[in-house]
Amino acid sequence: MLKYGALMYNLILSFFILLVSALPSYSAENKLSFETHALLNALGYKVGVVDGAFGKKSKAALSKFHLSQKVNSGPTPDEKSLILLKKVYFGDSVNDLNLRWNGNFIVPLDVLRQFSSANQVAINKSCGLNTNYHRTKINDELAKNVPLKITGFNSRMDNQASVKNADRLDLFVLNFSRLATSVISQRNEVDAELALKALYYWANGNAFLETVQCTKFGILDDKKCTEWTQSNGQDLSLIKDHGTVQMHMMHLSYGYYMTLSAYNKSDPRHLVIQKWFNSFFKRNKSPNKAYFGMDHGWFWPEIIQNQFQGKSSVKLVKKLLNQLDQEVFNDGSIKDRTTRGNKALWYHHDGMKEIMITLEIARRHGFEIPKNLEKKIEKAGAIFIRAFQDHSYLNKWAKVAHNAIYVPGEQDFTDDLANIPNGNSWFYIYAYRYPGSDVTRQLLKLLKTQPNNSPASKDAMIGFGLGCIYSAASEG
Repeated sequence: MLKYGALMYNLILSFFILLVSALPSYSAENKLSFETHALLNALGYKVGVVDGAFGKKSKAALSKFHLSQKVNSGPTPDEKSLILLKKVYFGDSVNDLNLRWNGNFIVPLDVLRQFSSANQVAINKSCGLNTNYHRTKINDELAKNVPLKITGFNSRMDNQASVKNADRLDLFVLNFSRLATSVISQRNEVDAELALKALYYWANGNAFLETVQCTKFGILDDKKCTEWTQSNGQDLSLIKDHGTVQMHMMHLSYGYYMTLSAYNKSDPRHLVIQKWFNSFFKRNKSPNKAYFGMDHGWFWPEIIQNQFQGKSSVKLVKKLLNQLDQEVFNDGSIKDRTTRGNKALWYHHDGMKEIMITLEIARRHGFEIPKNLEKKIEKAGAIFIRAFQDHSYLNKWAKVAHNAIYVPGEQDFTDDLANIPNGNSWFYIYAYRYPGSDVTRQLLKLLKTQPNNSPASKDAMIGFGLGCIYSAASEG
């Protein structure tokens, strides 16, 4: 019996070690350094870009902070110092959100502070109240068999209706993003439990892991996984199957890590969910050259992984800023976005999403945004709003027809900004960053708040309603 007990113990221990090893590696010390570094900057100590390195300058700043608080502590980051920094910075608004928002790789601390200090009425207005519809849809999903793969996309991706599980995945991420918003804006434990239950159901059933894998060790197999072998884009493209699943899983992971991972942290379902997400992180293409699309050329997933691991993302952020400076042109048009024929308005919109979120990631890491780049981005916003009101305004760019069909004056885009469920966060980030802009005035006029269901309450392209954070912060 003793031998059997010892054997079982060793088996269980081995399983646990295997499970943990499958999760993203995590350096508590480096993570402490990163957050301490960011907070010292936020409090005005000016210790430079946030790279997690804690050199002489950072140590001197931390010692100075301790002295100001009459705390007898050394210059090395620790949990007590971090909690004190957060309490001083966030003041009376300090709570579980800003003490434990573990996966925040996007939102700068000043925005988070303003969101935390906003009154609940403003938060409800920006983030919405009623999640009944989305709860129903998630519960419907829980009654179905777990989807195992996506296959059948063509290069143009205009055949989604015939691709099994594609619409299902889209809707799941969208509905999850609404519940995730409720978790951080309402502290809604019913929605938190349902969101966790849904993720666990898919994770435990290995959802979408049978989708073709187009990468090995971060390198794309472009012989096996092709695209645009036909100029009309009707060729079947494995890379579109792979990329679709990868991006949706990244967005689910952002929503999970930024809103849900601190909910009942000891719940064993978190380990299963994190292991599942890690399977998809391993399938990502390694970021090399930054480009528009795929979460800025796979840079965002790498940055959030660096956050897990306590690694610096400074070089990645510098590459992204350099890419933006080169590929957002002086007239405000965006390379390979504004030139996409009858989809140019949608691609310009998608480019603005990546631009505005990437700039927030840069600010989160302590970078100042070059003034010339900001001017170009303001112009890019102006192009969007004018083209939304008059599609023909895009003709001079759209006629290039990059990977596209072009008919003068026609754009395949919605006529209601308030009902855009994907990529809408950039509207609110733009309004927050450029409050005096005429573009902001027109955007906010078009984004009419709906009772109990703000258009900013969800965003399937980031995994939660990131826009409502900025909308409420503006109010706060």
